[in-house]
Amino acid sequence: MVGVREQGSTGVVIALFGPTGVGKTAVAVSVATRLEVRVLSCDSMQIYRGFPILTNQPSAAERAAAPHLFVGVANSAEEWSAAQYGDKARAAISEDLAGHRRALVAGGTGLWMRAALAPLAIPRAHDPALRERLRRRAAEEGPAVLHAELAALDPQAATRIHPANGPRVVRALEVTLSLGPGAWADRADLWDPEYDHPTLLVGLTMERAELKGRIDRRTCRMLAQGAVEEVRRDREDRVSRPRTAAAGSGRTGPAGVRGVARAIGYQEIAGYLEGRLPLDEVASCMATATRHYARRQLTWMRRLKDAVIIHASGRDPDDVAAQIVQLAADKEQAD
Repeated sequence: MVGVREQGSTGVVIALFGPTGVGKTAVAVSVATRLEVRVLSCDSMQIYRGFPILTNQPSAAERAAAPHLFVGVANSAEEWSAAQYGDKARAAISEDLAGHRRALVAGGTGLWMRAALAPLAIPRAHDPALRERLRRRAAEEGPAVLHAELAALDPQAATRIHPANGPRVVRALEVTLSLGPGAWADRADLWDPEYDHPTLLVGLTMERAELKGRIDRRTCRMLAQGAVEEVRRDREDRVSRPRTAAAGSGRTGPAGVRGVARAIGYQEIAGYLEGRLPLDEVASCMATATRHYARRQLTWMRRLKDAVIIHASGRDPDDVAAQIVQLAADKEQAD
């Protein structure tokens, strides 16, 4: 069983997780309107301003129905760590519990969701200069080169990180060089904490074929509605923008490997703008990458302790939301 750190806590945190395309936003908005609370977004790409289409941010109507925090708040080259997001999200959760006895966290970034529910038991930054050097090397030499160095120093840590995942390779190598082999690999199970408050974990899932169809349609819609222009504008801005420190991290790095440039679709659209990829191939690559990401999110969902898994296939979001609200009421009464 998952424990609660603050035994005096009142109310319930509703943590809504699930793969991209499953319909979390519609369900979250419905839950939020029923409980008269805001949605604390838990999506590491939706924090960026100027990319409502590429990062699939809540629509204007959805944000009018329920205020969203942590959406469109960061510059495109800015980096937020999970620990940094967690500090902000936990403060917002405490605020909402004090005022409404409910708090709602919804999104698909697993590590950020975990960080919102309790402090992460992983090493924090140790040497910003070292991290910046590693980031530059990853941009110039490729993350696979740094992954090979990590594997030589700490094979166990390297097996847990894909060689192409630049940010995680950089972070693991930084921790290993700062603290020694084993510092990264010895992290506790991320989904076995004492949560700060009573928490209802809800995982949304869907039949695979239905989820695939939703992802494919959303990809085509994003390209048709302006994702290409969002990337074009950002690339032009980055060329003319002076190198100043990013507000969230205090540092900047090479363009193309920081911030929203890591979002699915950004690099593919950049290839189209440079004449390297036809638009139909961009759509295919984006849909494939999104489906792979959804599978990783489902893997995260299996780590959720005491999670209630709700199958959303063929169901109206309001119906799912009503079920979640009732579960939250039942949990508070039982606690």
